[in-house]
Amino acid sequence: MDISSLIRGKALVLRRDATLREAVRVMADHNIGLLPIVDDEGRPLAVISERDVVRALAAGASLDSPVLATARRRPLITVTPDADVYEAMVKMRRGGVRHLLVVDREGRLVGVVSIRDFMRDDVLAYLGFKAWQPPDYGQPEFMSL
Repeated sequence: MDISSLIRGKALVLRRDATLREAVRVMADHNIGLLPIVDDEGRPLAVISERDVVRALAAGASLDSPVLATARRRPLITVTPDADVYEAMVKMRRGGVRHLLVVDREGRLVGVVSIRDFMRDDVLAYLGFKAWQPPDYGQPEFMSL
């Protein structure tokens, strides 16, 4: 199962000149917890999460401050649309993230997958099967869902 099967439409993004206010508005309007910030070609530069916004505001940032001043820039954890769902889940767990950026071969954003997207019966069944027969990583891999 490819990660592309979990993408639910075009990703919502912010441009590099966006403000925290714009980030908050998009997150609230669309009930999402993370937004990629992209360059003019659609390549991810950074991401900003609800937690990033809360921390920035608690530290005294203005809603009119640039989103890039608060956003996490690197390393961004990405996969291509043909990545295996199990491999993507392992990458998320190893990176300690709840969202994964899906980019094409040129590095342009295709979509964003969140941990919530893995909570479908077909995906959970696939992950369970793969967990019983995990790929050989050259070391024991324990995947707890």
